[in-house]
Amino acid sequence: MPIFARTKLLIEDECLAPPGVVYITLNYNGPNPDKLYVKIKELIYTIWKVELNELQEKDFSWDRSGGAEKFSVRFEVTKDLDQFSYMYIIIVLSGEARPSKEFGKEGSATVRMEGKMRTEYPQDTIWQRSFFYEMFRVFYHRVIYEDARKRFRETCRENILTFQDEVKSFLNILPKVA
Repeated sequence: MPIFARTKLLIEDECLAPPGVVYITLNYNGPNPDKLYVKIKELIYTIWKVELNELQEKDFSWDRSGGAEKFSVRFEVTKDLDQFSYMYIIIVLSGEARPSKEFGKEGSATVRMEGKMRTEYPQDTIWQRSFFYEMFRVFYHRVIYEDARKRFRETCRENILTFQDEVKSFLNILPKVA
């Protein structure tokens, strides 16, 4: 859980940044795009192993007026890693589905995924704002804690790529062979 402090030092790294990509987008056209909502929730719980309070659905919109359904939802996952660090994952699903004689529903959907690995150090007390504490914190962060942060970043990246592969598998999107 993020540190609840009035003042804190926040260090944030993009999970997908090493290859230069901040987020991944999947576009889908085909049958039953509305079923992605349930599948995404299921994958979040299984891949990130989060509790109910670590997943929030924000900006939820599902319009069933007219002949087509338009839907949009933003999932935010906060997964604790240790006392100072946590993963912050954002998954945005949007699309539309219209009735189809062949499949029941047919339409399009877009899934956008991004992940951040955050480390927070509280700086509320006089001791935490002192020069000596800052020297100790910098030493601890650079010498001891940086390896743990690298492992956390790699775990975050692997989880996002696993999530992407599982969504592709569910939608039956196969990679194109050149």
